[in-house]
This record gives sequence, structure tokens and C-alpha cells, in this order.
Amino acid sequence: MVEKKYDIIVHGATGFTGGLICDYLSTHLDVKSIKWGISGRNNKKIEDIAKKYNVDYLKVDSFDKLSIDKMTSQSKVVISVVGPYALYGKALVESCIDNNCHYLDITGESTFVKYVKENFSVKAKDSKTMIVNCCGFESVPTDLGVYFNFIKSKEQDLDIKCFLTSKGKISGGTWASFLNHFDTNKLRVGKSNTKNKVRSFYFDKNIKRWALIFPDIDRSIIMSSSRYFNYGENFNFTKYLTFKNLWQVMSLIVPLIGISFLAKFEFTRNWLKSFIPSGTGPSKEERNRHWFNYKIISKSKSHKYLTEVKGGDPGYGETSKFISELALAIILDYNKLNSTKGVISPAECGGKIFLERLINSNIKFSYKSSKV
Repeated sequence: MVEKKYDIIVHGATGFTGGLICDYLSTHLDVKSIKWGISGRNNKKIEDIAKKYNVDYLKVDSFDKLSIDKMTSQSKVVISVVGPYALYGKALVESCIDNNCHYLDITGESTFVKYVKENFSVKAKDSKTMIVNCCGFESVPTDLGVYFNFIKSKEQDLDIKCFLTSKGKISGGTWASFLNHFDTNKLRVGKSNTKNKVRSFYFDKNIKRWALIFPDIDRSIIMSSSRYFNYGENFNFTKYLTFKNLWQVMSLIVPLIGISFLAKFEFTRNWLKSFIPSGTGPSKEERNRHWFNYKIISKSKSHKYLTEVKGGDPGYGETSKFISELALAIILDYNKLNSTKGVISPAECGGKIFLERLINSNIKFSYKSSKV
């Protein structure tokens, strides 16, 4: 890698998730081996945070190219937690490529991921720069979980069903990104490869819960990993949310329909944003009670496979861990990475070394196989 002043800069350190990433990095055993800094647009806030962690800071505005270029020219890796990314992320990605600075974010915005893939894939490869979207709860547990299942089972062409059970709460930044999504385009997740009909809603006997299909960004990320690792031409992935009863299902769907309608209009969208202000999020006590559990289930002609991925607070505590560990892997384990250039998935980038880092940081991966 090119020698620069900083190994890692946390861009958006004044936000809720940015603060958690700073907390995580500041207490990490590897922090003595790196030089990191922070950035943000509010000079007073960013200065106070820099004093708290005893690190350098840069004032960076997402619409000021000079300040963005100053940051990316001085850092090997930028962790961006400034969303909505469709509004604030495009110039930063381009600057990272121009200045050979690797880029990580925690977006779940399908339109932004599509834009980055279509506009920067060739440029990122040519400049030997890594652009890695979705390094948070979307989509690390599923991407690494499917990768873990693949290296354990050594099976191609699996039709994987992934079931999420969790307890959590969203922050103002996540809420704003979610609402902003309705002002752009509908979620695009690609067509299913499976020859079998995909059920959108049903009672699954394996997990004994109701399963509702959840068409988020995860499938697109995992299909990118599939092409890199060769999961097989007929590999398929479908993600479901799970519920104990039908009342829980209706409690999600009915409000979501109303929110999706109101978020299409600027006035009502801004009104909805006021319910969870930017920079706010669940307290430490709340996060300590949060958890997630992914069950990744598939079968071949001869075997059934169950991979589970478990962790704590999904959206924030573990998200800060996911993206921080990948950034540290890029700096400290560069020679162990799989792919080091282009617009790539978290698994494509980190592979086994990223998996090892997550396991060592208390993310639980388990695997079982049995004969059919």
C-alpha cells in the first residue's frame, strides 16, 4: 500500500455509529500498531471528539471536494458512516479512487450500491483501490455466514434460505437512510436463480416460525461473493424475517405500508425523520439487551447444512465491530486478503482473515451437517 499519514480515518465520527466505531478502535489491541484519525463537518464537535480519543481530526464537508481530497490523500482507509449515502457518498468514493484510498461503508441503500458498481468498478481496479459497501449488519453476517457454510460444506449450487431473528432498535441516521430510499427507486435485489418457486410468506417447519421474505441488499452482495468464490451457477440465496405469530407479521407490514407512502413526499418524509433525530440511537443499556441470530439452511442431494451466525446489538454494537475489523484487516493483514482492488463484497475482500477476526471478537459461527 501507498505510504500515508493515517492508516484509518473514521469519516462521520460525530454521528451515533461513528462514535461507536471510535470507541471500538480506541480500545482495540491493534490500536498501538496503527495511526488513526477522525473527520466531520462540525468543527466544534469533531475537535471535542478528537480530544476524547487523543487523535487528529480533519474538517470535511461531503460537498467540498478540496476537503474530501485532503482526507483521502492522507489516509490508507476511510470508514464512511455519513448517510444517506446516495446524497453524501458519491464524491467520497470517487475521491478515494483518485487518491488510492480504500473505502468502507455501512450502507444498505440498493440504489447507491448499484451506482457505485456501475460507475466505479473499472476505475477502482485500475487504481488498485478497494471499494467495499455494506460492511455493517448489512451485509457482513450473511455474506460471511454463507462463505463459512461454503468452505465447510465444500458444496456448490446450494439453494440457501436464511432466517433472521433479532432484537434491536434503529438510530436517527439509519432511519433517515431508510426514509430517503423511498424518494429514489424501489429496492432491486436481482432475479432468483432457483428453479423452485420462492415462497414469500409461509410457516417453516425447520425453525417453527413464520417466515416473511425480506428483499434487502444482502442478496446482491452475496451473489457478488458467489461469482468470486464460485458457489456454483445454480447457487441461490433468499432471506427471511421470522415471527412467532401472525400478529407480529401484521405489526410490521401495516406500519411499513403507511411509512412507504408518506416517505414519498418531502414534507411528510421530513416529519417522519423528526421521530428519530439524526445523531441519536439506542442507549448502552438497550444495546446490551439486543441480539441477532441468523440460521442459514440448505441441502444437497446427500446432506443438510445449518450454519448459524450470532451476535449482540445488530445495528450498532456489532456493526461498529464488523467495519472496524475489516479496516484493521486491510491495514494489518493486507497480504492475507483475497481481493485488493475493485468494487468488492466484504467476503471477497477479507475472506478467511476477516472471518477469523470476527470469531476472535465474539461473533459466533457454527456449522452442522447431516445426511438426508
